[in-house]
Amino acid sequence: MEARLWVLRFDDGDLTGTRKSEFDAWVSQSAAHEDAFRRLAGFWDDLSIVKRLDDYANSDVASRSLCETRIAARKNLLARVAITGIAASIVAAVTFISLGNVETDRHFPEQYQTVIGEQETIALPDGSQIVLNTDSKIEISFDRRRRTVRLDKGEAYFDVSPDSERPFSVETRVGIVTVVGTAFSLRLTDEKLEITVKEGRVAVGAVPDIALPGTESPDFPSYQPVYTAEISAGQVATIDDGVESVSVIPPRALDRALDWRDGELSFNGETLEEVLRQIERYTNQTIEISDEGLKQQRIVAYYKIGDIQRLFQALDVMANIEVERIGDRHVRLFRSGQRDKS
Repeated sequence: MEARLWVLRFDDGDLTGTRKSEFDAWVSQSAAHEDAFRRLAGFWDDLSIVKRLDDYANSDVASRSLCETRIAARKNLLARVAITGIAASIVAAVTFISLGNVETDRHFPEQYQTVIGEQETIALPDGSQIVLNTDSKIEISFDRRRRTVRLDKGEAYFDVSPDSERPFSVETRVGIVTVVGTAFSLRLTDEKLEITVKEGRVAVGAVPDIALPGTESPDFPSYQPVYTAEISAGQVATIDDGVESVSVIPPRALDRALDWRDGELSFNGETLEEVLRQIERYTNQTIEISDEGLKQQRIVAYYKIGDIQRLFQALDVMANIEVERIGDRHVRLFRSGQRDKS
């Protein structure tokens, strides 16, 4: 920029003879040149070059003044730049902190919900991960002190990144599970909360019937839970009014219980009634069993979530169970050869 060059020449005392003529010619070209020169010269504090542009360069007094004030002017300029830099740093720091809070608190949507048959994997900014199962709903809230997820309905698997300064809690209307770093699954039904721990340990707390003063909603445990048990890897627990049961689950059974994370369900000796109770969570179809005896038939089967027809085929081949379609979303199961008798 030419204005900056002329200001530097003034500052160095290099504005005599030919230089002055060049400067006069440049500054007279337009009012914009003079305005730019005045604004830049203003950074040099006491320089009087902005007062008399037409004859300042020929003045011996002015030349001496420029030489004498050069060091002081530059010091003042550096001080001003330093102050400006500090102010900018403060603004940048505040902005960074503000953005940091936004990053922590609002880095992801606050609510996730899946429909029947749908699953979703959610990556959290702390490195944790949630796999949300069919027909489920969660709300997420992170801040600098805690990590909280509310499970409103359904089932979710949590792989929690360790952070000793910010415990990770999953809150439900039945109970609360708190961890530092572990992997576990929760399933919330109308009656109870089921907990399956794959890795680490979790503290389990039942929600009291009466909320503490100041609570916002009786339906959600913003009040203090009563921690009554610690569940370790390979254990399952059930919570209703309190921790009803804690039991060990064999490794293979644990894997089967968590197969849904990969979009699969596998059964090894469960009754047909139990199998269908699980499968109906992933489909809009109503599956009816024709007789009580068939409900108790033991089933070994594999179900790819979303492929109900393949399951019916497997039941036919492996268990002699046939399917009768009653409507678009209603089927009845019966033993082979028993359709006319049902």
